[in-house]
Amino acid sequence: MLDPTRLIVSTAGVSVGDAVRQTRRELGMLAHAGLDSFEYRAQAVGKLRKVLPFDASWWWTTDPSSAFFTSGVFDPLPENHAICGGLHTNEFVEPDYNKFRVLARRPGQVGVLSAATGGQPERSNRYQSMLVPLGYEHELRLALSDGSTCWGALALLRGSDAPDFSPAEARALASFAQSLAVGLRIGLVLGAVSIDCTPNGPGLLILNDDLEILSATSNAERWLTELHDGSPGLPDAIRSVVSYVRCMRDSDASQDSMPRARVRGTSGRWLVIYASSTRATSTQVANTAVIIEEAKPSEIAPIIVQAYGLSDGEAKITRLILQGLSTKQIAAELYMSAYTVQDHLKSIFERVGVGSRRELVARIFDQYYWPRFGFGEHAPEADGAIAGLHGSRHVLNATPT
Repeated sequence: MLDPTRLIVSTAGVSVGDAVRQTRRELGMLAHAGLDSFEYRAQAVGKLRKVLPFDASWWWTTDPSSAFFTSGVFDPLPENHAICGGLHTNEFVEPDYNKFRVLARRPGQVGVLSAATGGQPERSNRYQSMLVPLGYEHELRLALSDGSTCWGALALLRGSDAPDFSPAEARALASFAQSLAVGLRIGLVLGAVSIDCTPNGPGLLILNDDLEILSATSNAERWLTELHDGSPGLPDAIRSVVSYVRCMRDSDASQDSMPRARVRGTSGRWLVIYASSTRATSTQVANTAVIIEEAKPSEIAPIIVQAYGLSDGEAKITRLILQGLSTKQIAAELYMSAYTVQDHLKSIFERVGVGSRRELVARIFDQYYWPRFGFGEHAPEADGAIAGLHGSRHVLNATPT
């Protein structure tokens, strides 16, 4: 446990304000260091701990369209894995304080549990069922949003022998939010894509309410290895969509839609996960069916665009560049001058970190297409998918709001 006399700390001769500003600069540099989301989180936690002490950190990436948890980094990893898994139910099903989806819409995007509960943290389901059993007393949460999109969720924890998080510490963490969000955003689209054998087509899991796998296709078992992120039990992305399905099943909400989460696998390939409740019969209870398959470029394009911070106009130009259109042709397509197109191109190159059209195309091609061509697979079809990768090629687009 941390030293209870430590609050916001700084090195000898450096004021607290200077230490916070220095950490903010370091996090800004780290965000652009080209790290994947796992390595980025590991290094960023170390920098946070120097200026804002804590006993444990729980840090997730989230699907920007649904806010579902997609991968978690726990430092240290909780010994009670079942409690760890309950975080998804708490976020999406149970009533509680400082939900990340709520914090993302608040100024500062930060919340201290004791303040939210009026000094009575025992009013929180999360406090009673997770924090206390794991030996933690104080919680500080931060939603990592860039203003319109939530890219991650961070919780810092302290034990009962340490002081609560102060308003000054909450403000300090909030001041790091932009850099931390940028680091996650960039980390999601960076990182090498390994060339290895992957399932050809979707996989299916059937889970009971205890998140036990009742049955699984061989493809589903192989996809699970792609989703392993070091968290105990089922991957976070699966827990998230299953928790949402339970919420719909226990309410009067329509179950016609299938919640989904998009997540980058360990090989660097993007996967999409859907879940739906099976129908109960006179002899069987309702379970949850989970479908895992490789995402088509059309499904991950919004993440790529948001991750690089491209505007709607820049995103359209990028799409036309990938189609091979010249500056003159793009100008005609979008009813703008060639000079305006060139200005947009400069901004796109700067945001993506390339210096030319060729490098822009190569960056996307290397990350999302080349590994498939390396196996001699066919060229992309009309929707950008590689023929033969999607089995029956069914499309499931419903996403909860």
